[in-house]
Amino acid sequence: MSRAMYCTGDTLITMGHQVDYIFGEYWQLRASVIPKRFTVPLQIPELIYSLAQKGKQYDVVEIHEPLAAPYCFNRKINQNLPPVVLFSHGLEKRNQLAELAYRRQKCLPVSLSLRFLRLTVLQAMYGLQNCDHVICLNSEDNGYLQQIGVDKNRITQVNNGVESQFLLAGEILAPASLSRSGILFLGSWVLRKGTLDLVPAISQVMQHHPSLQFTIAGCGFDADTVLADFAEDIRSRIQIIPKISNNEELIEIYRQHSILVLPSYFEGQPLTMFEAAAMGLAIVTTNICGMADFIENGINGITVSVGDVESLTQSLDHLVENQTLARSLGEAARQKVQAYTWESAGEKIAKAYEKAIQSNKKHLSSKLGLTH
Repeated sequence: MSRAMYCTGDTLITMGHQVDYIFGEYWQLRASVIPKRFTVPLQIPELIYSLAQKGKQYDVVEIHEPLAAPYCFNRKINQNLPPVVLFSHGLEKRNQLAELAYRRQKCLPVSLSLRFLRLTVLQAMYGLQNCDHVICLNSEDNGYLQQIGVDKNRITQVNNGVESQFLLAGEILAPASLSRSGILFLGSWVLRKGTLDLVPAISQVMQHHPSLQFTIAGCGFDADTVLADFAEDIRSRIQIIPKISNNEELIEIYRQHSILVLPSYFEGQPLTMFEAAAMGLAIVTTNICGMADFIENGINGITVSVGDVESLTQSLDHLVENQTLARSLGEAARQKVQAYTWESAGEKIAKAYEKAIQSNKKHLSSKLGLTH
């Protein structure tokens, strides 16, 4: 998420705007026994007040969806606070519903907080209803926002972009794609990323193909922890890379593989998908969220239903056996992703900011009894 914020921020700066990241150099948390995830939302309004007193005035404030409620509440009290744009990288309520459905599908335990009450969801829902504008990343989120009563004129759907480094590396690599093989999973080793389905699927494919290599990168856990989920007879062919430090390292990882697997039950719009597409990998993912907006099944990738281990296994097995098809899907994805630039994303975000500013001006004018 932070990478996306910096990439769009760079674009906005190029367009002539001034952008500050309050989670960076300005952020100073007070000592508290309360977990930071709960104190941060409460401190955002105070931080904006403090910066204003120091002469730092903002035209608009962008806040991540689960953190926006206290700021939106404070704006009702003090309308001199800048208008707020709520940015959702995957709606909290939809994430809750997706996890609940997935756990029931897999007969996993369901906590009371998941079923009835989740503080981040309550904060997010309040923010969505009371912010000046909402930015979301996929058409399913857009539709849900309208379903819960958010005016479509207060919604901007933005696509994530891909950095030029990946596009250039993919262009150079395309003629040599015959030399690539192996399957890559790139992401945190958590339930939401589909690890429960990935383990049996990839295990079966690796049993079918004794020379197949599989990489789990950026997982956030050490090798022993992740490998414990797999049978001993295939562990030697699984490479674990807990952390990735820079784009050069990431590009080298993509370069070594022909297939990306992303079986998440919920996402916003994963950067991994666009980067893999830029590098010409064939993508196997679920038919939901931002993946469904980009992947056309059988044309520039393969999609399967959430939790469908059999289809996931068959799709991966088919691509391993048919590298010509894998290259064809990868090349189609590489061509399509050329249009997904951070410049385009930044322009849409700037327009969303302007809509929030103009909406706030109209609201203040009406409160003062002024006419335009």
